[in-house]
Amino acid sequence: MRILHYYDKDDAMVGQHVKLLTESMGLEAENHTATQAEQARTLLKGGQYNVLHLHGCWRNSSHSVVTLAFKLGVRLVLTPHGQLQPWVQEENRWKEKLPKRLLYQRSIVKKAYAVIIQGRMEQECMEQLGWNARTVIIRNAVVTSSITATDMARQTFAVYRKVMDSNPLELMDSDMRKTLHDILMTGITGDKRWLTEPFQPSPLSSEQWRQLLCYAHQEHITDTLRKGLRILGLEAPDMDVEQIAYFLPDGFRQAESIKQTIGYQFASENDRLMATFRYLRKLATNGQLGISHLIELDRELREHGCEEEALADDLKERRLWTIASRLMQIASSLTGLTEGFMPVTPTNDRATRKLRKQIENHLKI
Repeated sequence: MRILHYYDKDDAMVGQHVKLLTESMGLEAENHTATQAEQARTLLKGGQYNVLHLHGCWRNSSHSVVTLAFKLGVRLVLTPHGQLQPWVQEENRWKEKLPKRLLYQRSIVKKAYAVIIQGRMEQECMEQLGWNARTVIIRNAVVTSSITATDMARQTFAVYRKVMDSNPLELMDSDMRKTLHDILMTGITGDKRWLTEPFQPSPLSSEQWRQLLCYAHQEHITDTLRKGLRILGLEAPDMDVEQIAYFLPDGFRQAESIKQTIGYQFASENDRLMATFRYLRKLATNGQLGISHLIELDRELREHGCEEEALADDLKERRLWTIASRLMQIASSLTGLTEGFMPVTPTNDRATRKLRKQIENHLKI
């Protein structure tokens, strides 16, 4: 794991903390430091970093460095070093702090995957601000003897690991996403012959396996993934993903099974599908649609027949035809559902693409 620390060289206390932290972390992470914006941008462009660790607040250059990091897919961890405390924000409030707060500081805090704070007082400050609930208390070995430098580094690395285990789909390249798609489709259908191309993935690294298994666990599709792996003859490494910690977006709600929500007893398959599409529309409206729901829908359509003409009429009458047609389009690309199992014609429009983005960003911070 590669970490870039960015801090103000004129702040001696912060500089001492960064030095102690990087020297104490050992081989668990490859740490680099930068104190000037141009230096940080150069390192980011050529370094393939995983995490940008920003130390301190209110520095104008932080905005450009963070913006580039996000553009390159580098995740942000912030340690304010007490610089968000109320009395600090009151210093030169109108001419400096308030404009900077509106221009970039609040946005940086909100977009950080994690905010490392150094005590209870600072935590209370963060709670009052309400800018980011993903806070972790790690005491500063520079100013207190209640923690050793080694423990401070170990706890900080655990935060980095938690950040990198969050929203794994975002970290997957196109080849990895294709591999995920093929495994899930095989797990859904129970037969690799449904794949449009022979399954010939490149060997997965330990980190790629971790992403794959963490994603399945976080999206509650582990059973589907493992079934696909078994059919394809792939053996996942022994990894207890249930013990792996990860961050979730603010206000996130775990996906609930469609069947458990709408029930099991229906007069006909058409009634079941009507209830299913009604529930999926509710999820889509509330921004809670996930890949597990698409997999459930796919299985429902593959395993149970329906009276298509009557269902289409009912969907139009209840104003569900549009969401159903868009979900058919998304299922065709994400789960491999073919038109022979679709009760309505798929629709690919701007709203469909927005809905697919919602599913892909289900775990996005």
